[in-house]
Amino acid sequence: MIRAVLAVCLTVALLAAVTPAVDEGRERRTTIHLDRVVDRIDRAVRSLQAHEDPTAPSVAGARRLVSVHLPERSWTAVGARLWIDGERDQIGYRLDGARARRTRLPGVDLRTPDGRVVLDGGSRRRLELSLVRDDGVGVAVG
Repeated sequence: MIRAVLAVCLTVALLAAVTPAVDEGRERRTTIHLDRVVDRIDRAVRSLQAHEDPTAPSVAGARRLVSVHLPERSWTAVGARLWIDGERDQIGYRLDGARARRTRLPGVDLRTPDGRVVLDGGSRRRLELSLVRDDGVGVAVG
């Protein structure tokens, strides 16, 4: 009986000691993943600007497709939300319980025809980026 009680106490103590490190690892892994997503979007935008000509919004032009997958809350990832805000030309994300990180893309006029694009944890989406000329040159995100 005493051995069982000692085993339970030892297990609880080890779990309490390891939990903060597991949480930090989950946050870092998710942050790295989201930073890579933002970087892929940024590279696709820069590629459009460097190699393509803008078209009118109603004309199909060159585009870049970026597949985005946000991890679902699990033992290896924290919940997260990613957004693309065309009004502020920002891409941002927030981890559960953390401050939001926002990235401004200098020299890029983001346009989101349906308002702000928001992706929650566990979602997958293919973003279609195109270079449009409509009251200036901007990158449309759909």
